[in-house]
Amino acid sequence: MPDTRRSILRLAAITSMSTPWTLGGLGRTAAFAAPAPPTDPAAPVAVPGPRSDLYGTLVAGNAAGLYLGVWGDSPYSSVGGVWRRGQVTFLEGSQQPVAVNAAGVVIGDAVSHYDRRAFRWSAGHYQALDLLGGTDEQGGRRSSALAVNPDGVIVGWSTTDDRTIRAVRWRGTRAVDLGTLGGPASSATAVNAVGQIVGSADTGDGQSHAVVWTDGRIRDLGTLGGPTSVAVAINEAGDIVGASDTPDGARRAVLWRRGRAVDLGTLPGLHSSAAVTINSTGQVLVSASGATSGAFLWRSGRQTPIEDGRDDATGAADAASSVEVSGLNDHGVVCGDISATDRQNGQEIQAFRWRSGRLRRLPSAGGVFSHAQAITPAGIVLGTSATAQTTAPQAVWWPSIP
Repeated sequence: MPDTRRSILRLAAITSMSTPWTLGGLGRTAAFAAPAPPTDPAAPVAVPGPRSDLYGTLVAGNAAGLYLGVWGDSPYSSVGGVWRRGQVTFLEGSQQPVAVNAAGVVIGDAVSHYDRRAFRWSAGHYQALDLLGGTDEQGGRRSSALAVNPDGVIVGWSTTDDRTIRAVRWRGTRAVDLGTLGGPASSATAVNAVGQIVGSADTGDGQSHAVVWTDGRIRDLGTLGGPTSVAVAINEAGDIVGASDTPDGARRAVLWRRGRAVDLGTLPGLHSSAAVTINSTGQVLVSASGATSGAFLWRSGRQTPIEDGRDDATGAADAASSVEVSGLNDHGVVCGDISATDRQNGQEIQAFRWRSGRLRRLPSAGGVFSHAQAITPAGIVLGTSATAQTTAPQAVWWPSIP
């Protein structure tokens, strides 16, 4: 989610799929009439915001159908909320949701102009997470929650009393400093079900390397021969992905498996790449960039390009299209955006869903702009779309269809 989109969210957990879902009085709830059945089964379902003039987007969701949304109402604040079964609850305050696990534990940051504080919401309770420390200067006490695993272990970063940023693990609200490789700073970005944490940490000679923390012990994952690297995701098997510099100054997507770093390459004509995420089957989603942008799915040494292949109107190859990817689930379904110069409408950006070599452009709610932000375990694409009725793009989700 763009940094300019600030959000608010205090959510109730789902204690059981058979029990009523409530927010315990933490916000105002609005129920919306069910939309008329669309003529296109892939048409987006709009999630109305508190006002139609606010930019809205869905940013995360789980398999239970709980989707988190953000509606920007100023440069430094937003209205956040949750959609489930036709009901949206908007909350007071200014907070930025990040993720929700299968049990309904929500994490994110309370934000203002200069401050940021990690939070968790679970079992009806909103809790600010402890800081490692901080200073009295403006912005001197900050933290950010970036990922949560099925057991509710949260990772991210926090300021310290010596004015550095450190990787942190929260179990409950207590913050634990994960340390560095001898340098001043570190940050954690992902955690798997067994509690392995990945991110990056400064070395004693001033570089930043990808690392993994296992049982509190840090291990340097190294690089592809260049000075820096970063880890962004880990699956349950312990496979780690990210990006690394190479000796010739390029940037490449990398997989760390069984202590070995594997260069995942890039696409023909594009000079750099970076891993976006990895799923439970070992598929790695990779973005590539150069004069344009593209993407591919990597598995067992094989690259499968994610591309449109054909122009919708003529059937001819669309060489001008540019692909940006944002999500991958365990079934190998990818979401992202494709942009191209349309003959009638000019530049067009459109969300897509891709699986097994087939890219399907998702219809917008009106206009020539839509954006895919995330994909759920069930294949629901979450994001935003222009509409014919409003001036600002609205939060939407696209149904999963065969």
